[in-house]
Amino acid sequence: MALLSLLPAPALRLMRKLLLRYTKRMSVADLLEHAQHRALRTALQAASNSAAYCTLLQENKIDIFSLNMKTKLTSLPVLTKKNTFERFTLAQLARASSPEKIADVLTSSGRSGRSFGFKLTSRAQLETSWFDIDLGLQEAFNVDQFSTLLVNCLPMGVAFRSRAVTVANVSVREDMACAILRDVGPSFKQTLLCTDPLFIRRLLDEARATGVDWQALNTSVIMGEEMLVPAQRDYLATRMGIDLTSDSTRFIGSSYGVGELGLNLLFETRETLQMQRAMPNPATTPALFCYNPMRCYLEILAPDSEGFGELCFTMNDPQALISLPRYSTGDLGKQLTRQETLEAAQRAGISPPWLPVVALKGRLHDHPTDLPSVEAIKTLLYTHPHIADQLTGAFRLAKNAQGVAQLTLQKQRSVTLENDALHDQLQQLIAHYQLNPLELELLDAFEFPYRPLLDHERKFSYLAVKPD
Repeated sequence: MALLSLLPAPALRLMRKLLLRYTKRMSVADLLEHAQHRALRTALQAASNSAAYCTLLQENKIDIFSLNMKTKLTSLPVLTKKNTFERFTLAQLARASSPEKIADVLTSSGRSGRSFGFKLTSRAQLETSWFDIDLGLQEAFNVDQFSTLLVNCLPMGVAFRSRAVTVANVSVREDMACAILRDVGPSFKQTLLCTDPLFIRRLLDEARATGVDWQALNTSVIMGEEMLVPAQRDYLATRMGIDLTSDSTRFIGSSYGVGELGLNLLFETRETLQMQRAMPNPATTPALFCYNPMRCYLEILAPDSEGFGELCFTMNDPQALISLPRYSTGDLGKQLTRQETLEAAQRAGISPPWLPVVALKGRLHDHPTDLPSVEAIKTLLYTHPHIADQLTGAFRLAKNAQGVAQLTLQKQRSVTLENDALHDQLQQLIAHYQLNPLELELLDAFEFPYRPLLDHERKFSYLAVKPD
């Protein structure tokens, strides 16, 4: 793989074509078996290279010297941020490496408020890390056939490289992003926008003011940081002129990543989107994502009667400086059987995805037992576009002094209407979605005491309650 950086563009395009053709010939069962085998190798590697992992094995009464390729992966400890990054130093977690060999450091969002997880990338890894990104971009957007400009507006210093597309890493500067799209974008056959569900609202407003034509630019969206609900996706599609039911080129899809593991671990495709929309009640159906078993192995911990449990990843990268076998992420999901995938695809009238499919409900802590779910509130806010237009999409769920659920919403800066009409419309929706009792508070943009009015650098926390 070290020779990748030396290959010319035509050779890389051919390599991507052949690799995708080869993997698509493998069955999902074979892909998963291969991934599990590589995950066990990752665990053996961690036992050899990580003092922290050796300590965890010993505390779980596992003899390090007895580990081999016949060891059951499920017998090994589950890692969390608490028992890794909050407990051990990076020197204890990582394999021995000189600082000069570390090319890149990426952190988790720090949303829990207690600590950060880290992903260290070596210089050797950095030389080839773009290949996986380009492989995914080719599969989703045919970037080898169409010249592509990708504008990356993800916050927190999240940047990436590519040799298949032109990348503009602008972070959360809507003015810069729109200037690039408007003035540079027309030179390309298509444009891609990487952003998050809150910041895109500012982007759309800036685009309207500066004359960005999403249709002329053939723009698709890759959404990170948090999940979209169907009503939210429909609202964004309407504002960008994308027909989600018939457009074969433009697309709005979510991408799920974990800072300490990697970007784009799970991703929506056109097939998963159609499958979700064909469900009996798509508004309450979990989002459907694919993942690449050649890159990671996925487990579902302690599944309930419906098969939903906590996501647990093992990244199958033999070059990783910090190996984290069986790392749980705090997200609630279910791995669909191949039969369930086939039935969902048949219901949508399409061919099933060639990759395994996961149904994702979101963060475990976003589904408190004594408050509405974050997804339920998003559905409430985006069901009617004229209501969504008056709000930023930021809200805070909490309990007031009387123990009643309280929803605080932030109005757009441009909205000068009185609260009464908007308040009444929202109350009707609260009753319609059976979210009562729910006390509603509408605040002007600068009165909203929480982020992200001026700061989109942090991942927004919709819940006032802190996880245990």
